[in-house]
Amino acid sequence: GNKVKLVEMALRNAKNAHEQKFTLVERKDQQKRIAMAQLSQIFDKEIHRIEIFDNSHLAGTFNVSGMVVFLDGEPHKQGYRLYRLGEYKSDMDSMREVLYRRYFRLLKEGSNLPDLLVVDGGYQQVEAAKEIKTMLDLDLTICGLVKDEHHNTSNLMNDQGEIIPIEKE
Repeated sequence: GNKVKLVEMALRNAKNAHEQKFTLVERKDQQKRIAMAQLSQIFDKEIHRIEIFDNSHLAGTFNVSGMVVFLDGEPHKQGYRLYRLGEYKSDMDSMREVLYRRYFRLLKEGSNLPDLLVVDGGYQQVEAAKEIKTMLDLDLTICGLVKDEHHNTSNLMNDQGEIIPIEKE
């Protein structure tokens, strides 16, 4: 009677929750594939490994930079790095220092470069990245993050300082 109906209702609810979970995972995977395909199309090359750098300091002290890595759209936390930098001079100097340290080491070790280097800090940071690219003769694709008035990332900027139009799905 009632107990059978409760068990049947619990089974239906469990089945629906299970299906919804897989639907959500599938939707996220599809969004990730679309985003990676868009990046590959924008930069006219296959994008698999992305390295993103951001600098920080506390009133000119505790100057650090963080690097996060994405492999095929997934965070690769084993690749994350925190760099303690020298005395703070400017954000551009900090970006130059961290990028030089990172990519000089990769060259020295014979390791692969990322498919895309992203700097968080606008065109000045992109310029700093281009200087290191030239200095070390790197084959790197560089872009920067563009912030809106609320300091949220709103667009990408190419290495010429132009906003990259991105189709919203």
